[in-house]
Amino acid sequence: MIKSLLAVSTAVAALSFSAPAFAQASALTVSGTVAGYCDVRLANVSSGTATIAFTSDQKIANLQLACNQPGGTRLVVNPANGDLTNSTGRINYAMRLVSPQDSAFTINTTDTSPGDGEGTGLFTRSRAGYSQPIANGVPLELWLNVNVQNENGPDGPDFNGLPLYPANAAPAGTYAETFNFTVTAF
Repeated sequence: MIKSLLAVSTAVAALSFSAPAFAQASALTVSGTVAGYCDVRLANVSSGTATIAFTSDQKIANLQLACNQPGGTRLVVNPANGDLTNSTGRINYAMRLVSPQDSAFTINTTDTSPGDGEGTGLFTRSRAGYSQPIANGVPLELWLNVNVQNENGPDGPDFNGLPLYPANAAPAGTYAETFNFTVTAF
């Protein structure tokens, strides 16, 4: 009996080693999320305040625009006053925005004035579709020229009666302008 039991167990062992093994497959799906962003930041002005000389055309700030949205990028530049102002007067200026890597964001030299239209307060520039250079970040340069003729007349539109002075003959004081830069998905 022991001899026949040993023979049966040897046959079962031989059968189990010679039978094909069942294959098992495993799958692993890896995913990650790239967060959306649209931003413009001051690249060389850490405090958000810059000082200018009241002389010719000058670069005021370096900025960097970045956006990774698939539909595109929209930039809105809003010079709040249209002139450099203080409580006693204002100084006219012309601005331009230079975009060395993507001309879609260039704003040609213009004498700004308050308002909500192109050239009168809001400047809108856009690039449709995804752009790798914009996702990486493109440089922008803000330039001002305070030696320009006043194109809006001495009282100009919407200046609350503040007199307009040429930069070289303005009363002493600090004159300021605020530029708001907004970047959104297109």
